[in-house]
Amino acid sequence: MRILFTAVSLALLTASCSTLQLAYNTADFFITRYADDYLDLDGAQRRDWSPRLKAALERHRADELPYLAGFFEQVAQHARTGFTRSNVDCLLDQFEALYQRHAQIATATAAPLLANLSPAQIDALAKTFAEEHEEDAAKANAEDAARRARKRAERYVDNLRWWFGELSSEQRGLVRDIARRIPDTAPAWYAYRHAQREALIALLRSDASAAAIEQFLAQWLVDFQDLPRALANAQLALREAFANLLLRLQPTLSNDQRERLFGRLEGLQRDFMRLQRHPTVEQMHCAAPAES
Repeated sequence: MRILFTAVSLALLTASCSTLQLAYNTADFFITRYADDYLDLDGAQRRDWSPRLKAALERHRADELPYLAGFFEQVAQHARTGFTRSNVDCLLDQFEALYQRHAQIATATAAPLLANLSPAQIDALAKTFAEEHEEDAAKANAEDAARRARKRAERYVDNLRWWFGELSSEQRGLVRDIARRIPDTAPAWYAYRHAQREALIALLRSDASAAAIEQFLAQWLVDFQDLPRALANAQLALREAFANLLLRLQPTLSNDQRERLFGRLEGLQRDFMRLQRHPTVEQMHCAAPAES
C-alpha cells in the first residue's frame, strides 16, 4: 500500500526534474500496472478503480505536493544554517507526518480495490504472500545480525553518496558505527508483516466492506497499532540513529559536499513546486518543547 504514493514522491527523489515530472504525470498508468501484476485484475475492476486512482492522485498533487515542497525548503534552510538536535527532531517529526498523510491516501484508495477481489484473486494473493514469507524467512536464516548490519551500512553509504558525493574513510566509518547500533529486527519484522498479511487475507475472505478494509489498513500502515514492542522500540532507535548520523557527519563535510547537499535539497523543493498546478508551499510546524 505504501508503494502507491511514496513511490510517486519520496522514492523518486533521485530523479532529475524532467524524469520526476514524467514519472509523476504517468503515475496512474504505472500504479495500475503494478496492481494488475500483483492482483491480476480484470477489465471491469480496472475500469471501476481508475477514477478513484485518478482522483486520489489529483488530491495528492493539490494537497501533498505543497507540503513536500515546504519540507525540503525547511531542510535546505537548516542545512545552510547548521543542523541541531532540535531542528533535526523537528524535521523527523515532519517526515513522519508526511508519511502518515501519504499512507492515509494510499489506504483509502486501495481499500475499494481489495474489497472487489474475487475468491480466486484472494487465494492467489494469499499464495503470493506465503511465497514471499518463505523467501523472507530463508533470507533471515541465511544471514546473521552482523552481516545484516554490514549490508545496512553499505546501503546507507550508497544513499548518502547521492546527497553528498563520495564519502571519506572517516565518514564511512561513522556510517558503519551507526549501523551497528541499530537493532537487528529483520526476523521480527518479517514475522509481524506475515501476521498482518494473514489477517488481511482473512478479512478479505470474510467479504468485508471497503470501509472495514480501509480501517484495518489504516490501523496497520498509518497508526502502527498492535506493533510489537520490540519493533516500536526499534523504530525509535532508528530515528535516534539517523539523527546522530546527520549531526556527526555535519562537521566532517567538505565544502563540495555541503554545496552538493544544498543543491539537492533546493532542487527537490523546486521540482515539487513545478509539479503543482498552482505552485505553493505549505509549512509544517513542530510543537514547542515541553517545559521542565
